Amino acid sequence: MKALIQTVAALGLALATAVGAQAAPVSFSFSDDSIQSDGVSAAVVDDHFGFTLTGLTQLSGSLSTGPDGGSGPWVDITSAYLQAKSGGTIYHLTETKAVNWADDEFGVETWTLGATWLAAGDWVLSVIGEGYNDKSPDGFGATLAGRSTELPEPAMLALTFAALAGLRLSRRAR
Repeated sequence: MKALIQTVAALGLALATAVGAQAAPVSFSFSDDSIQSDGVSAAVVDDHFGFTLTGLTQLSGSLSTGPDGGSGPWVDITSAYLQAKSGGTIYHLTETKAVNWADDEFGVETWTLGATWLAAGDWVLSVIGEGYNDKSPDGFGATLAGRSTELPEPAMLALTFAALAGLRLSRRAR
């Protein structure tokens, strides 16, 4: 009987730890709606957006120019990527809907990031390209979303204390 009580208490502690480690949702949105050419040369797009991950996080996301109102958008994204602020590996977004700017086409471009695991820390989303509209500003929007393995501290502590209380009760029963 004692072994059964101890096993149940240990199982409770393990369950509390596992439940506390559930993934927490994360979401980030970025945009630049002020890209406008001077009419002589293209506007340079060289945007960098910082964000912080508090735990190991699996992120995916998309970036798109637009909206396409029939006469644009006139924004050509040439590169979009994530990198830790301290440097290291670069995670490129992939262009999934392209516009052939060389043939004077225009329209909505879409870039995506497949599910990627990123370490806790400070990160930067970089978006590089050009804007051609000299009549009004154009832009793009990006969203990154996923789940973090960060332990939700108050819930984790409560579950751990409950498991420890169960372990203490099992020892008292002896």
